[in-house]
Amino acid sequence: MKLIISVVVYDWDPDVLLSCLRALSRSLDVANDRGELVSAELWLSHNGPASLNEDECNTLIQSVFSWPYRFLPHQPNLGYGGTNNLVLRNQVFADTTLVPENTAILVLNPDVWPEPDAIAIALTHLRASPRLGLVCPRILDPAGQKDTPGHKRYPSLAILAARLLTPLMRLAAFRHLNERYEYRDTLLSKIREGVELCSGCFLMARYDYWKTLNGFDEDFFMYFEDFDVARRGVEQGWTHLYDPSVRILHAGGGTGQKSWQHRGWFVRSAWTFFSRHGWRIWRV
Repeated sequence: MKLIISVVVYDWDPDVLLSCLRALSRSLDVANDRGELVSAELWLSHNGPASLNEDECNTLIQSVFSWPYRFLPHQPNLGYGGTNNLVLRNQVFADTTLVPENTAILVLNPDVWPEPDAIAIALTHLRASPRLGLVCPRILDPAGQKDTPGHKRYPSLAILAARLLTPLMRLAAFRHLNERYEYRDTLLSKIREGVELCSGCFLMARYDYWKTLNGFDEDFFMYFEDFDVARRGVEQGWTHLYDPSVRILHAGGGTGQKSWQHRGWFVRSAWTFFSRHGWRIWRV
């Protein structure tokens, strides 16, 4: 298959980005060696306030990334989903040379490092199942120690409040909710079909999946755009898959530890998500 990768960078941190691109390039190499990947192209968008020297940035990228790429250093900040849509809608969906049934799209955070065989395994799943939606990974911290599944159940107001206000997690009732929310009441070492939601740091699906949904809903500036993409896919008959052997390292996450501005975006996006897809007070 051909793989299109979209990465949006707001905070231009060369060390973090180099780690991402180095790991991504290696994972693409492995997928190519295994015959799962025919070609790949990276779209790297910068939508942050930093003034970048384009020549220096290209030199940096080329020092670790051996695959074709396009660098867009001056994109407007339309949020996570909106900036990715500039690539998906204006470039990828408009490319008439792409063969949809042989193309996959990966939307990747710049602080994510795929392990060497992650992309090959994900592509194997997508090639084998035409109605497979998102392939959800196992997410590890940068040290490869603490992990969290890359899939979730449909949330409730109670569990989101607990994750936003972390002291609530000291209460057993909220810890139990969180276990269900993160599918920790199941065997995380097993592949699971039909998961409800997937983490936005690694969103990989067939071209047709993304095209059918027309990318992200731009009413979500930040947060819940991933859950919305996953939910709309389920509503249109796609089935998501969690595979713990698709492993990634992720340096970000943790809404409860972010600034009040981010918490405000979180609350507004949660309101939009529940208003569109249905409210739940406690149950997950």
